[in-house]
Amino acid sequence: MSKQKINYILMMLYQFFMVITPLLTTPYVVRVLGPEKIGEDAYANAFVQMFLVFVMLGIASYGKKVIATVDSDFNDKLGSQDKHKQALRTEFGGVFGVQFLAMWSMLILYLLLVTLFFDGSIIFYLYGFMIVAYGFDISWYFIARGQLKKIMTRTMLIRIVTIASIFLLVKTEEDLWIYVFINCFLLLLGQVYIWFFLIRELGGLSMHLANLKKHLKPILVLAVIPVSAMIYISVNRVVLGAMQGEIEVGYYNQAYKLYTIGFMFVQALSAVLMPRLVHFYETRQMDRFVEMIGFFFRYICASVLPVCLGIVAVSSALIHVFLGDAFMPVVPVLIILILSLFLAAMSDLFGMQIMVIRGQNRAYAYSGIIGSIASFCFNLCIVPVMASEGTALAFLVGNLVIVAIQLYCIRDLLQLKQIISTMLPYVLYSLVMMACILAVPHFYSGTPFYTLVIQCVIGVVSYLAILFTRRDEILYYIIASFQKKTLSKDKRMEEM
Repeated sequence: MSKQKINYILMMLYQFFMVITPLLTTPYVVRVLGPEKIGEDAYANAFVQMFLVFVMLGIASYGKKVIATVDSDFNDKLGSQDKHKQALRTEFGGVFGVQFLAMWSMLILYLLLVTLFFDGSIIFYLYGFMIVAYGFDISWYFIARGQLKKIMTRTMLIRIVTIASIFLLVKTEEDLWIYVFINCFLLLLGQVYIWFFLIRELGGLSMHLANLKKHLKPILVLAVIPVSAMIYISVNRVVLGAMQGEIEVGYYNQAYKLYTIGFMFVQALSAVLMPRLVHFYETRQMDRFVEMIGFFFRYICASVLPVCLGIVAVSSALIHVFLGDAFMPVVPVLIILILSLFLAAMSDLFGMQIMVIRGQNRAYAYSGIIGSIASFCFNLCIVPVMASEGTALAFLVGNLVIVAIQLYCIRDLLQLKQIISTMLPYVLYSLVMMACILAVPHFYSGTPFYTLVIQCVIGVVSYLAILFTRRDEILYYIIASFQKKTLSKDKRMEEM
């Protein structure tokens, strides 16, 4: 199996463990803490997210490109390991130096505002650990170098401890502070752990003012995207809480968590493809560059569209089983948010995988600014009427505007006609799958849990059957890859 495929599988596992904690603990936590405490946590989380955006500043995306470019430059050189390591040390130090300064600036400002405006709330103070954790997050370095096993080890250990701690220590509504402390402190512990690998690999850090200045400007340009995205993610939630109360924020936040689970799997392929796309573009292998973009878009259509329509079909049963009857108002919010997943996946391809690599940073930033302004204005108008559903609609509008602008900017690589022709078959396949899922309750009247399980099985089987009968390119590519791996194993066993 190629390194790229192994890295994709590892990245999928990494993203899986990143979301497995809320997936396993949320049904327990929402029932123990209740809507009011969940809303309080969601409101505090939305507030701290605004500071986290300024800590990261899009550094993860920029840092991956910088490190991947260094590796690409030294890829074909022999006898230059020392120079390679020195280049990595220098570039990493410059990028991380900006991240480190941003972390301290935001932490001081955050603690000051919490003291002045939130009566020194213990929940808000505990979320300060999360700012420090993000400030020391260097996963982007190892992802760019394809060294995902180190991240996987860290993630698995921390997530297992987190899950066990929540079930053992969070017992009543009054344990909200324990729940927040577990999540934030263990996240910080995981970041500290991975630094040992970095120090051993690079032999130290190299931070110089000139190098920080070199990276500061491009980081600030790219930061426009996460900062503007904050408007239709975090600021819109704060507006929702101010206008409609913390319980509505709790409803929105639970739906957004489920949306995030889907999006993380999209990001898994994105993180693996970016270093290769950078290499193809930097070495002017444009045919390979365009080929991989086409493959990624087809993959998005084949995987994300059925997930979106499948979740819409099972949304009521999913919320009933996953969150309980007290959170049934989450259903319409989830339906709206999950429809944004396909747009977000397209934006990741058009923006991060194409525009950033091609150096269209300014246009990429403008797309985020305009989309965020549209989302924020729409949210202000609709939240008084539709509450959490309105905030979800504002999120959808923001993503739609961003994708439209980005598509215009890359029209020389991807035309609208090409996108529609690729997407349309998968829309039809997903609608057929959705019809099969919706038919299940008419033939089976068991408990919600078993109904949900059967619906999921029927959905997966029906969709795969359609892809198989249509001899779909993506499905047959996966099958061929699996067969190659099996044949390789058999050959090694025969040689033994």
